Amino acid sequence: MFRKKEEDEFTLDTTDVLIIFDNDKKTSDINTVTSVTDDSVIVAGVYKVPLSDCEITVGRDGRNFFYRAPSRSITETERLAQLEMNTVLTQITAYQPPILPSSIDWTKGLLFGLIFIAIIVIAVVAG
Repeated sequence: MFRKKEEDEFTLDTTDVLIIFDNDKKTSDINTVTSVTDDSVIVAGVYKVPLSDCEITVGRDGRNFFYRAPSRSITETERLAQLEMNTVLTQITAYQPPILPSSIDWTKGLLFGLIFIAIIVIAVVAG
């Protein structure tokens, strides 16, 4: 259960579990929690439920988060988790590497050329 991390640092290997109990259908779903934030318990891509709505107990292997709700609420938490996962995946796949500046910028080159011609014209007219 305990594992040595680095020089006298120990971490506790636990498995947190989210138990979704559907009050309407009288069914339950048990999943391993992927992360817990200040306001939610997340099973990546499956559920994202409010932490304040969970009953928390401590089991042999870790914490148990009980979420009792009607079917409509459970469907909404599933939809929210899938939406969040899709948003993250969209942001990851939409990544485009930065465009490096090219060695010559044609607009700057044309501008320098026009200035050079203007200086020659002014020198010829003045001279």
